[in-house]
Amino acid sequence: MDYFSPINIAIFLVDIALAVHCVRSGRSPLWILALGVASFMGGLSLLVLAGVWFAYLVTAVIPDFLRSHGMRSFTGSVARAADPGRDYREKKRQAELTGSVDAKRALAEESIKRGLIDEAIGLYESAMQSPIGAGDPALLKGLARARMLAGEGAAAEALFLKLKALDPAAIDSDAELDYARALALQGKNDEALCQFEQITARYPGEEARARFALLLEQTGQTGRAQALFREILESVKGAPSHYRARQKEWTRIASQHLK
Repeated sequence: MDYFSPINIAIFLVDIALAVHCVRSGRSPLWILALGVASFMGGLSLLVLAGVWFAYLVTAVIPDFLRSHGMRSFTGSVARAADPGRDYREKKRQAELTGSVDAKRALAEESIKRGLIDEAIGLYESAMQSPIGAGDPALLKGLARARMLAGEGAAAEALFLKLKALDPAAIDSDAELDYARALALQGKNDEALCQFEQITARYPGEEARARFALLLEQTGQTGRAQALFREILESVKGAPSHYRARQKEWTRIASQHLK
């Protein structure tokens, strides 16, 4: 018998792969014993081995695959595509059932994604009335963003300043951008431009640069605005497709405003 035939090598490799899965997943070592016995049996060994492989795949490998993070993400994406309102309904149901701070925050974030800004403001304010949520930086930052999106620049600015005093570490690049936008909403253009200039270089993506350029254009600083619009278009050249897709809105704006 040729132990090094392609068939025997393939059988050996499959056995090893299943044995490794068995050990890593903490399953009974009897599976490894069954694989070994079936592999070295004579006569109908291939049929027996195929039966063991099939049984292990059905009872171990496939269930693990279906529970994997990647598979859950894929099925979640499919479900969201088929039913776009599913996430919102589920989070709304949780907020209504539990009334917890976390549930309200999750629903508020989902509401912002859907443009339901007034609802988000109400949820954040409700969550912050509880003893647990009163000093929660995440809630304060969310409320500040919601106020800014509602066009309430002064209220948003006050909330961002309160957040900075409460927890400076909570002021991330997104909060800095929202703060600049809150200043611009009030016509505090010099302060807003200074804030935009500080964050543009370190902001992950093209949004800060695009909004900075738009405000420069609005305030008559056309040359600087044009330079930034060109930088946006240059930065996406040769970039990975997923980055270009995420920056599509800002590259469109740059293209429209570049002269």
